[in-house]
Amino acid sequence: MPAERELEADVRRTLRMLLYSASGDAPVDARWRYLLAPGEGLLGGLTDPASLPNWLTEPDLDYLSGEFTRTGFRGGLNWYRNIDHRWEQTPFLNGAMLNQPALFIAGDADAVITMRRAAFDNLERTVPRLTRKVLLPGAGHWVQQERPQEVSRLLIEFVCAV
Repeated sequence: MPAERELEADVRRTLRMLLYSASGDAPVDARWRYLLAPGEGLLGGLTDPASLPNWLTEPDLDYLSGEFTRTGFRGGLNWYRNIDHRWEQTPFLNGAMLNQPALFIAGDADAVITMRRAAFDNLERTVPRLTRKVLLPGAGHWVQQERPQEVSRLLIEFVCAV
């Protein structure tokens, strides 16, 4: 399939670009551009960094590259390819609430927050026991890797409070 061929042509480069471009470390003009021009491949919306961000090491990239070389990208891509079908298979979840105590943590530079801002703004409606929602300044999609101390502190505070 075309997406797999593109992503698997150079797995290490793909991961380096994806991890960097979806992070808060990438300058705004180098961040993941999720709206692509017709015919533009998935990597067209990503930037290849001159150096890795401080939260991503060469050994990390070695490990991830080895695993994605072994397994490929098809599983992850199929999750997105079937997004509409999953909604069709779970109509019983329409309007469901998450009733457990919850904490929501994300980076303010996460493209998913940008794409789905209304969902973030309305979390209290679907998560009535939401204790707190936090957007960490300057963090992107990989918030737990980008800001491990802050995420750990928030999780410990949450667990101690519930």
